[in-house]
Amino acid sequence: MLIEMSYPISPDSPIFPGLPADEFFPHTRMKNGDPSNTTMVRHFIHNGTHVDSPFHFYDKGQTIDQVAIDSFMFSNPLVIDLNLLKGELITINNLRNIGDPIHNSDILLFSTGYYKYRQNKSKYTDDFPSLSKEAAEYIRCELGYVKAVAIDTLSIESSVKGPLNNFIVHKTLLDGNMFNARPLLIFEDVNLAEIINKSINRIFAFPIRFVGLDGSPVSIVAEVL
Repeated sequence: MLIEMSYPISPDSPIFPGLPADEFFPHTRMKNGDPSNTTMVRHFIHNGTHVDSPFHFYDKGQTIDQVAIDSFMFSNPLVIDLNLLKGELITINNLRNIGDPIHNSDILLFSTGYYKYRQNKSKYTDDFPSLSKEAAEYIRCELGYVKAVAIDTLSIESSVKGPLNNFIVHKTLLDGNMFNARPLLIFEDVNLAEIINKSINRIFAFPIRFVGLDGSPVSIVAEVL
């Protein structure tokens, strides 16, 4: 059984504070006498369910078309089900308390519980839960099998603290040069509602291969048993 984990893209979708909203422009419409329906889209890469490539915060990092395709398939996913409040951070202790399973996982999916508020834009976009710098360093340095992290909020990084701290969480995860290790991918605004307490076999999260860009919309699908 397959479960879709990407949200539909819409001009009305909630977005990270300060980013431009998406726009759809009808190009031709059959109701106007045109032979087909076609559309132009103005899409900001980091709106909606998307993946950040290393180039997003590392000028020498791989762009989304350069990341190996097997980097988007995960055979040992781990859902970390937390119930966090506004502005709360995922800590090292949250990760250490999981025990052995986290050391064998190739993607960590952080369910903060905030997916429940996505229809409430003012709440969903205001100081949502995110990952602490220390937890990001722990993932980077101690969890050698992890290829990616995903979260059910607009960003892995605090909308309040991130800009003040020069987006250190993103840089810790994406910049392989920082720790002389592999870069990690970041999936944001992921719909985790339907996979909580499910037995997940694999996750596929394939991007559009925009040449030279910092990320992409992504279709994430979980294969559950």
